[in-house]
Amino acid sequence: MFKNVLLVEDIDSVGHGVAHKLRQEAQISTVVLAQYCDEAYLKFKKAEQDGTPFQLIITDLSFREDHRQRQLTSGEQLILKLQDQGSQVPTIVYSVDERPAVIRRLLAYTNVKAYILKDRNGIQNMIKAVAAVSEGNSYTQAEVDVILTKKEVFTLQDYDISLLGMLSQGLTQEQISAIFREKGKTPSSLSSIEKRLNRLKEELSAHTTIQLVAQAKDLGLI
Repeated sequence: MFKNVLLVEDIDSVGHGVAHKLRQEAQISTVVLAQYCDEAYLKFKKAEQDGTPFQLIITDLSFREDHRQRQLTSGEQLILKLQDQGSQVPTIVYSVDERPAVIRRLLAYTNVKAYILKDRNGIQNMIKAVAAVSEGNSYTQAEVDVILTKKEVFTLQDYDISLLGMLSQGLTQEQISAIFREKGKTPSSLSSIEKRLNRLKEELSAHTTIQLVAQAKDLGLI
């Protein structure tokens, strides 16, 4: 079983409640709470430097804005930043977000081993998930299985995610084409990008590029 866990949760009462249950029912001796993703990142890196690395991360996805300036504004950004730096620490998401695309993306492309919904059985599912992940397994609660069986409007490819991501950053199609060519990503021609965007607009019922990016964000595709 895990002995050193990083819990990232901005709501004080929820964080302390989950931490108490993890210590009491999952027999985790050390649960370190962080209320901001930037704070969590710093604590994660310091624990590595001190030779007491975290064995598990449990994080929410959404964090309320306040007066504090932030670089990492979501749990997904935290997960991706740590993963980009080579971390293989397993992660459990504890969230109210029920968008199938978000859940699929995290389970398929990140170190997330369990996705737990914040519902009336959330804590108990969390305890089960911790036990499963500590044994090297993944865990899927029944309610998440049901969500994942829902048919999505459109399933994006990695190419589409890159394309939409750069559009959301304000890059033009010409700039994206140049970046794709530089990185060796195909197809990279301007005409191919235009054709793919037209297909995406059709699938997501968008008339303009701005609407396309907005639709993709609303659906949790990017």
